[in-house]
Amino acid sequence: MAGRLTNMKQRFRAMKDLLDPPLGPDALPLEIRAAVLDAIERKITVRGINDRVFPYRAIAVRVLLSAPADKPALEGSFHNFEARVRTRLDELGCEVPRAFAASVSVVRKIPAGWPAGQLFAIEYVARDEAEGSREASVPALKMTIVKGAAAKKAYSFDRPIVRIGRTEEVRDTKGRTRWNQLAFDAQTSTVSRAHATVRYDHARDEYRVLDDGSARGTAIVRDGAIITVPRDPRGVRLQSDDEIRFGDAAVRVTIELRQGR
Repeated sequence: MAGRLTNMKQRFRAMKDLLDPPLGPDALPLEIRAAVLDAIERKITVRGINDRVFPYRAIAVRVLLSAPADKPALEGSFHNFEARVRTRLDELGCEVPRAFAASVSVVRKIPAGWPAGQLFAIEYVARDEAEGSREASVPALKMTIVKGAAAKKAYSFDRPIVRIGRTEEVRDTKGRTRWNQLAFDAQTSTVSRAHATVRYDHARDEYRVLDDGSARGTAIVRDGAIITVPRDPRGVRLQSDDEIRFGDAAVRVTIELRQGR
């Protein structure tokens, strides 16, 4: 199975390279930024069908300035680049290091060692094992299906990001794949394909639920009150025994408190 998935990914990347040829010397700033994001995406490590990690805690991008007049447009294209990287990895269901950092610098002269035609370079700083172990420590999260149909009645997670949607594998218009760790079946039509995300916030030491632009919305039912989850990157804090509604489908949440809390 693993070999088949690897071959499929290799064929997909070969087809993508065919459809998206290498950047030419007249590439626009937005095209360069897209190529950089694609290169970073290819560094994702797949540990399992629903388990992806980015094995680096920092990246440094150098971009070649072709002409002085292009500097404002080039710098503008990479504005807030770290947030763009986080968003891209997050969309792919990839665990991002808590202290992740990304920087971009514009170089005026071709650096030594760059082959002809190279427009950018990316340096990666690997995560150490101790750091990965600390970040992997999250409270156990259990979701029990209350309404709707899924492959299992209850799901248990010990990961910082849990995607919820209709069907397990979702592909967007750019060919990128999102994996839903809690996947309702195709007949549960009120659940969008990419409906919501439950993310563990290490700084607050709590789980938060985010709506991913669903058609029917996401809400929390707590002590009889309904809390609408806005389309906001901050999300809404989850508590044990909350019910999360995805359209007409719903799950009951149980959070296992760790010792010392």
